[in-house]
Amino acid sequence: MKLFPVLRLISVSLALACLFTATMGKANGPLYIGSPVDLPGLPFIWANLTDNTLSYWTDLGTLGSDTTKAQADQLVANALAAWAGVSTETLQFNNEGNLGADVNSSNIADVLNAAQDCTTPPSSPSGGIAKQVTIIYDTDGSALSALGEDPSSILGFADAFCFAHDTTNNYFQRGYALLNGEFSDTAKYGDTLQVAMTHEFGHMIGLDHSQINLDCLDDTDSCEADGSIAGVPLMFPVLLDSSRTPLLADDDIAGISNLYPSSTYASTTGEIKGHVYFSDGATPAQGFNVIARNVTNGRVVAVSNVSGSLFTGCVGVPTSVLSASYQDCDPNNPASGYGSWDHSLIGVYDIKGLTPGTYTVEVEGINNSGDSAFTGGSGLNPFGFLYGFQFPLPRDPGAAAPCSPEYLSTSTAVCSSGSATQITVGGGEVATTGTDIILRNTPPRYDAWEDEP
Repeated sequence: MKLFPVLRLISVSLALACLFTATMGKANGPLYIGSPVDLPGLPFIWANLTDNTLSYWTDLGTLGSDTTKAQADQLVANALAAWAGVSTETLQFNNEGNLGADVNSSNIADVLNAAQDCTTPPSSPSGGIAKQVTIIYDTDGSALSALGEDPSSILGFADAFCFAHDTTNNYFQRGYALLNGEFSDTAKYGDTLQVAMTHEFGHMIGLDHSQINLDCLDDTDSCEADGSIAGVPLMFPVLLDSSRTPLLADDDIAGISNLYPSSTYASTTGEIKGHVYFSDGATPAQGFNVIARNVTNGRVVAVSNVSGSLFTGCVGVPTSVLSASYQDCDPNNPASGYGSWDHSLIGVYDIKGLTPGTYTVEVEGINNSGDSAFTGGSGLNPFGFLYGFQFPLPRDPGAAAPCSPEYLSTSTAVCSSGSATQITVGGGEVATTGTDIILRNTPPRYDAWEDEP
């Protein structure tokens, strides 16, 4: 099966202006997290909506040679309905109408720049084409080409931006998605475009990429044969299965429910929370993917989070900088200066939305090498945006052989899942005792720059 990378972001002229006060999110986590000048450590979501309904506008053009405007609109509605249909979340959607014109290669840059102009909310963007939530149909991939992207490998992209906050929420005021009509031929690509839409709209509503069952990236056929492909999140950075059933994995359901929880979500699901430490048992380890797997069907019933989810990306700087203005961190570094500066959050993982039951917990590195490395637009940000931490880590001389993943076991980590500690959580229960993961035989930190002070 050919793999089509699903890229989230491209650069357009006003992107940095809108990204300045938020950080990228983490696996099964928010796409953006509030900085110290917003509500620190709180995710950005769509808020202040009438009936919690997000309105969107669709392109006037077609989506590929065999997909009409009406059919494209229905595909969009179907994709959004997948997210709206999660019983433990509350966000809904409404097609408000059409954009002001057909978006194509001649006007795509102007439309995206207008959509990202954060000086006009809550009013509509300037230019008369873009709206508060803009859905673009790139009929033949030419709009992507005009942006300098390769339409043969990009299914689409999406983002949310124009950040604001009130006393209780960090929230978006604008969003967009571009969908590539080159993949609309169902005879050739199956449901690839429909699945890609749903993935991209996940970003548009505030979700980041996730990593579960990473081995399926190299052996998709085996994962399809044993059913474990169903545990790969829809928000996985690479599309592995164009006929996903069900469309959303447990990790996706937990992700959107964390952002837009129903009144019963917290009381009907469980949570496992702890730290990831280097082998000294004291130095927090940022940027590791942590997965809770149900002991009865762990390849499918699994939810993830990355250590340090809410802490700022501005690690390795003097404490005096952390206590000063966020602008003292490098504003040109997408992983610095944002999120919370509460040091108690360093290295913390927090896996919510667990179906009541018994789980093991494992830790692994984020995929950072090969043709499909989870970096850049495919990253689990902020860590994957700039670099990915190697795992297993270099061990001290003479240390035991490394293993990946490592499993939580009585305040240390082991290589065997059979030796893993089992943690049982019920609805409304939060497990925090015996949940810290101490990596085996590592140095006490990566290096002086990456170690938190």
